[in-house]
Amino acid sequence: MKKQITTILAFLFSIILMNLAGNTYYAPANSTGAFSTVEITELNSANPSHSIPKDAGMSHASLYRIDSIVRGGIVSRAFPGCRVLVLKDGRPWYDKCFGNYTYEAKQKVKPNTMYDLASLSKTTGTLLAIMKLYDDGKLKLTDKASYYLDFLSGTNKKDITITELLFHESGFPASLPFYRLATEKNNTPSFLASTKGSANIVRMGGYKVANTVLKYKEDWVSKIQSEEFTSQVSDSFYINNRFHKAAMQLIANAHLNSKAYCYSDLNFILLKEIVETITGSTLDVFLEKEFFTPMELDYMAYLPLRTHRIEEIAPTEKTDFLRNGVIQGFVQDPDAAFFGGISGNAGLFASAMDVAKVYQMLLNQGEIDGQRYLSKETCRLFTTTTSASGRRGLGYDKPNPVNPRHSPCCVSAPKYVYGHTGYTGTCCWVDPVNNLIYVFLSNRTYPNEGANKLAKMGIRTKIQEVIYQSIK
Repeated sequence: MKKQITTILAFLFSIILMNLAGNTYYAPANSTGAFSTVEITELNSANPSHSIPKDAGMSHASLYRIDSIVRGGIVSRAFPGCRVLVLKDGRPWYDKCFGNYTYEAKQKVKPNTMYDLASLSKTTGTLLAIMKLYDDGKLKLTDKASYYLDFLSGTNKKDITITELLFHESGFPASLPFYRLATEKNNTPSFLASTKGSANIVRMGGYKVANTVLKYKEDWVSKIQSEEFTSQVSDSFYINNRFHKAAMQLIANAHLNSKAYCYSDLNFILLKEIVETITGSTLDVFLEKEFFTPMELDYMAYLPLRTHRIEEIAPTEKTDFLRNGVIQGFVQDPDAAFFGGISGNAGLFASAMDVAKVYQMLLNQGEIDGQRYLSKETCRLFTTTTSASGRRGLGYDKPNPVNPRHSPCCVSAPKYVYGHTGYTGTCCWVDPVNNLIYVFLSNRTYPNEGANKLAKMGIRTKIQEVIYQSIK
């Protein structure tokens, strides 16, 4: 009897795992060489060998271990769904969607599902713009940021260079509480927040604050858009246009530390300001013109609700501290949200394949599908340069071979790997040694930021290690 019960339970558990398994596999391109558009064909998800050719130089049996790692993450509620994509030699060798948008709803993750990239926006968006301007001779890495940004002149930040911003060696603190510019000092109910806030402690712009509802200054926020309130934070939530200038002044007045490495969102917020000063256009418009449109990145955008249906975008939070509602299609990062969704540190949404196309172009030394976007020299400089501290590249994150326990990559990743991670549960890593690209996109912050189980379980790095173990 006991044996029968055990058998039944095992059977039921296998059914659960099958339901949590990936939704589809996709056939790789038949061509070799540079990345090409792949015709997507649904295949038997129970047989991964269909998606990995024998000549891939990788073991499909080993890659199948990715499935169990992802399922374990979903069962542990580290994230409700994700997409894992591995390109080798410009061709997708592993491409699978897992799970759903949320734990409650059964809307499955699809190939074109767009995720909030969070800090992966730094290298997928802002850094591309900087590289393009450098390529065109419109800025030098030794330029001082104050040359382009007047509000830094006459301050102790006047000598900070673009290189120091890219290396995160500017001396800026990790973040600033920009949201406080628009809120009253006391935490009381407001017309933009529910009165049902709890007293829990939550993360907010790098700080820990009490999760009580805030009272916004009525002359700083509005429920409707107008000439004075053009930047949208979320549904029925617009911020006064003077917020931007006040935020820049907050940066100008910030305490400056030593030039030792300190990862800071402020560095890339300023880089975005530099891009817009030089180009005379907003970051999103510049990137659309130079990269997103010609590269046919149809599922990559800032403010994605302008161009895509909400059903195409995975929600990132059920209720957040400042907006108190489901965050779907609006950037989760509070700083980027208050900057109107277009910021240097976050704000970009994309599908995994479109993310892969950007990094394939970089891996190809600036060229993809027969068209050149950046020079070989610029790509080589930005992707291979490492700071004297050995921690960061020019905007890109890198493995930390000196201290593997604090490395963003797995142990087997070569030191030449470059890429970035994102707070919402994203990453993309490029390996020029093995001609490899690894993309992981999820919404691990749904339903709330909470304990970062994705990081604690090491899921992204475990998958990356499996990829390296699978290479013959």
